[in-house]
Amino acid sequence: MRLFILRHADAEAQGTSHDADRALTPEGIEEAKCVAGAVHAMKLGLTAILTSPTARAKATAELVAAQFPPLEVRPVEQLGPASRPEGLFQELRSYPRDSRILLVTHKPLIVSLIASLIGMATESKVGVKKASLACIDVGSTVQRGSGVLLWLLTNEQMQLMRKKD
Repeated sequence: MRLFILRHADAEAQGTSHDADRALTPEGIEEAKCVAGAVHAMKLGLTAILTSPTARAKATAELVAAQFPPLEVRPVEQLGPASRPEGLFQELRSYPRDSRILLVTHKPLIVSLIASLIGMATESKVGVKKASLACIDVGSTVQRGSGVLLWLLTNEQMQLMRKKD
């Protein structure tokens, strides 16, 4: 299984509305479009797109999903801001082993998810800026330590990729 883990793009500041309803900022929309272009250019062959149910994560996922018309964005509670990796692992085990899944989520879950999958201590420092995308190849069973981090791209790096087109 290949997991592409995306931190949502820039959103309205906390306190401007209920946390789950915070929308992407104009900059966040551009960041998400940049991710969509990079995902399309890299020909990732996604088979599923799962997202946190928050407005900012869903909006980020939908902008990427526009590059893959047959795929629908599916909200999953286990990708919410306060979730833990173990809950998501159970959900992911229901997918075929050859799946290529985009997960759109938040910090701190994205940090603990990456750390857990590659067998690092969950308190390890993994820097993941907004609209950054990680790729993890997962072994036969989705569980702690079953993954290998193949790459992690910041939005700035994806912008540079777009400029080369």
